[in-house]
Amino acid sequence: MKSEFYIKNYGKSFFWAGKFLKKEIFADCAILYAFCRIADDLVDENSNSAKKIDKFIKEYSNSKSKNIIINKFKKIKKKYNIPEKFINDLFYGIKLDTKIVNIKTKKELIKYSYYVAGTVGAMMAHIFNTTHPKAIKHAIDLGIAMQLTNIARDVVADAKLGRIYLPKDFLSQNIKVEDIVNKNFNRDKLFSAITKIIIMSEKFYKSGNDGIRYLPSSIKYPIFLASSLYKRIGLNIINSNLDKYFNSRIYVSFFEKLFITLKAFFVLNFKY
Repeated sequence: MKSEFYIKNYGKSFFWAGKFLKKEIFADCAILYAFCRIADDLVDENSNSAKKIDKFIKEYSNSKSKNIIINKFKKIKKKYNIPEKFINDLFYGIKLDTKIVNIKTKKELIKYSYYVAGTVGAMMAHIFNTTHPKAIKHAIDLGIAMQLTNIARDVVADAKLGRIYLPKDFLSQNIKVEDIVNKNFNRDKLFSAITKIIIMSEKFYKSGNDGIRYLPSSIKYPIFLASSLYKRIGLNIINSNLDKYFNSRIYVSFFEKLFITLKAFFVLNFKY
């Protein structure tokens, strides 16, 4: 299975924006995405997920690993001198999902989002040969922003996996995963918490976009486009009605993508 399979089928916004990257850079980004996706999918398999991710991490540590994606990732890690810290932090974050998720505060949510997505943003920055400390901070923030969008979009899907990422102090009542799965909750109150997550993400999208100035000129547009497409998901959530949100997956349509692709080009040249 080609590395590009994962980003094409599971990261449609990234795949769309990635087509504006140079072929070699996009291929390396696809490897990073595949590596992270495979690890994440192991956790989503509820049966023995802790053992499966431990086995994956052990395989990563094995210098004679036969796992194709792991070996491809190791090559780009060496090629771009990606710090081991971000990989270890990613593994730590993914392993958190093998336990009972219990996020109490906004601060804890941001910390979790760093581990599972901010780390990926930092690794992407290295692939783009952008390693200034300030640039890495902005890349981490963009990763956090996108993870917050994921959390806001996937509340129902996550509940079916036995997880709630909404901070307890965002919820006006104690909602359990069973309540969401069985549709036994106040939709207005839950949607209010979801809206807070999207509003919270705005700060991180802004920081991520502010970091575009550190990127090579050929990288700026694809990253701003990816940011704009993902941010649109949050806007579509806010603009959706409750029935649509709780009974279907919110996404960015083909025609919206076309519009955002054109708009991002002009905004980028005007602002950045």
